Amino acid sequence: MEIIINTVLIRELRKQKSWSQEQLASIAGLSLRTIQRIEKKGVCSLESCQAIASAFELNAASLQIDTAKELGDRSVRKGRFWGMLGSTVGLICAYSAITYSVISGNISSLQAGLSFGGIGLFCGLTYLAIAVLSDYFRKNRIGYE
Repeated sequence: MEIIINTVLIRELRKQKSWSQEQLASIAGLSLRTIQRIEKKGVCSLESCQAIASAFELNAASLQIDTAKELGDRSVRKGRFWGMLGSTVGLICAYSAITYSVISGNISSLQAGLSFGGIGLFCGLTYLAIAVLSDYFRKNRIGYE
């Protein structure tokens, strides 16, 4: 069974002890190539994880990454990105339409200014709502199933 392991944590722990990859491999009873692969890809067997954890005098669970949380956080960031992008595209389209209406003489400058301000306010509130809700969903683990 392969598990996902926190490569950043392993490197930090190794550097705190001033160990090279070779030294960690020797202490953990693993090959150098195994340590290199684990630090590069972040995937290893349960036995390798336990060997590395014992070398650092930790339990194996402390080196593992919670994949559900990681995937959920990635999903929230992706949703936030697309929400912000959609709102930005809407803002650009609305500003373009208002500018075109001013140039063609269909609305006055006062009406355009009010429209620009109203749409800017709406988009700003939309950005705020996207940021606040995505943080709320992430913290309360909503949508992580």
